[in-house]
Amino acid sequence: MRRLLLTAALLLTGAALAQTAPTAPPTPASAATLLPPISDAPIFVAYPPSGHTVSHANVLLEGSVKPGATLTLNGQAVDVGTDGLFIEWVPLKPGENVLVLESAQGGQVARQELRVTSALPQVLTGAAQIVAASVTPGADRVAYLQPTTLEGRAVPVSFTGTAGGTATFRVGDLGPFAMTETAPGRYAGTFLLPERLAAAPVQVTLTATDGSAATASSAGKLSVTGTGPRVAEVTATIPGRGLQAGTFVWRNGVGRNYVVYPRPGALAVVVGEDAATYVVQASGTLTLNAPKSTLTLRPGGTPLPRAVFTRIDVKAGDTHSEVRLNLPTRVPFTVEQGVGPGASSLDLRLFHTVSDVDYILSDLPNGTVRDVRWTHEADGVARVRVDLKGAPWGYDVTYEGTTLVLRVRNAPRLNAGAPLTGRVIVIDPGHGGDEFGGAGPLRVPEKNLMLPLSLRVAELLRQRGAVVVLTREADVTVPIYNRPLLAEEKNADLLVSIHANAIPDGVDPRTRRGSGVYYYQPQARALADAIQTSLVGTLPEVGNDGVHYQNLALARPTTQLSVLVETAFLTDKGNLRLLMSESGRERFAQAIAQGIERFYRDAAVAQRLRP
Repeated sequence: MRRLLLTAALLLTGAALAQTAPTAPPTPASAATLLPPISDAPIFVAYPPSGHTVSHANVLLEGSVKPGATLTLNGQAVDVGTDGLFIEWVPLKPGENVLVLESAQGGQVARQELRVTSALPQVLTGAAQIVAASVTPGADRVAYLQPTTLEGRAVPVSFTGTAGGTATFRVGDLGPFAMTETAPGRYAGTFLLPERLAAAPVQVTLTATDGSAATASSAGKLSVTGTGPRVAEVTATIPGRGLQAGTFVWRNGVGRNYVVYPRPGALAVVVGEDAATYVVQASGTLTLNAPKSTLTLRPGGTPLPRAVFTRIDVKAGDTHSEVRLNLPTRVPFTVEQGVGPGASSLDLRLFHTVSDVDYILSDLPNGTVRDVRWTHEADGVARVRVDLKGAPWGYDVTYEGTTLVLRVRNAPRLNAGAPLTGRVIVIDPGHGGDEFGGAGPLRVPEKNLMLPLSLRVAELLRQRGAVVVLTREADVTVPIYNRPLLAEEKNADLLVSIHANAIPDGVDPRTRRGSGVYYYQPQARALADAIQTSLVGTLPEVGNDGVHYQNLALARPTTQLSVLVETAFLTDKGNLRLLMSESGRERFAQAIAQGIERFYRDAAVAQRLRP
């Protein structure tokens, strides 16, 4: 499949953990060896594959012919560079389109045919119709008791049908309730769960403007059993200390609003379930959707979790400072870094917990921790605020027995004159092996472009005194979470993942170009800024795609500062040609290395000025 604006696997992935790649220094190799073409065909189409379907009126057509050859598309000349590159924004008619490519060179003609379907969203008109498969909920939803908040009681109901009509829904003998047409042919409403409800589907009714009517029922049923809450234990194997793997997260509602990263052995209060998730009551006002794969229900009658802690220990070590909360049992928690200038605090929220702290045992003011405060919230949440001496260089939270341990990386002692000396940095060349990354219109995929560039970044950083570890040094597959696991193992300061960008379906390739850097944890913003500033300053012709806050698998880890660099767009002719050239890759490598060095130097200066 084509790589979209950001590879989907980088957002959420459950890839199995495997052996990490070797980390010996790379063996020098020529550009020709490191950039092998993946095809020698007279016409190479990187995208789209034949048989592809898009929900748009255009499709990106990209690829290459032999240098010096001409190309036509359905008999019309296509703009082809001297290197054979073509990138076109092709209009489509509704339904199947046949794209015929013909290349000519030296009297030889090659022909290739692609079939691309444009399936634009169709708006139903005329008599009342309901798309039966669109009626939600699509799976059974069971509440063990009536939720305590309106937000928890609210169940979204929706369907697709004839536009311009009037819609209502019923659940069992309750209703009818009005629905709103939120977009042409799209109807939505909200059902509030009552105190008790026998299992019943949602039945929707649509009346069209011509007076005709249609009804349909949801595949899923709603029920409130009144059986009361259950206790569940986190039994999933959670990799690493600070990976925050997306497949294990408990979400607040839908989308990517991450709230809780569970730890094995923690006890949770379950108040409902649907096909794939349990509904966890984290506090009096907060419910979470937890994948069933993370939890195992304990026998009925198991006491609800409740933890009381009376002591906090704070101590400084050689590499980390620790805040230790002595609990009688493991409970779910969140940790959030403060934002804004300095971003120098961490907030722990412990659910089903009472803070009754008598004293703190601490070796303050040594180490990274400046102060610790605690409060107890009315809805069963204990909050611990940890103020730090500057933004953290990394942190993680896990259990040792029933003691919750927050580890904060101590700031390294830096020399502004040689800021990289001795610093441990993990460089991750994006993708590799059977993960090709973005399509390469000039017959070199993203994985093979990023490897030589990353090897050169590593070489430049080593020349400046850094200790550099690479997640891969050859065209091999490295599971995505092995990459930050390696950074944890090496106690690295930084994890810098290097990629090339591309546009998704439906975006005109002439509108997107430039370098960009992605971060998620506030502690990594300064690093992202430094690398982006260096890229834009060194390669102004590439364009500035900016610094982006986004929840990506390789920007999410907290154990070290983690960023993802998108060097340039493979779907922009100028950007791609620069990445394809040895001199262009050298400039990208120099810019990334200089940006990393600048980050350390700025940190060294700030460290020297700090009282």
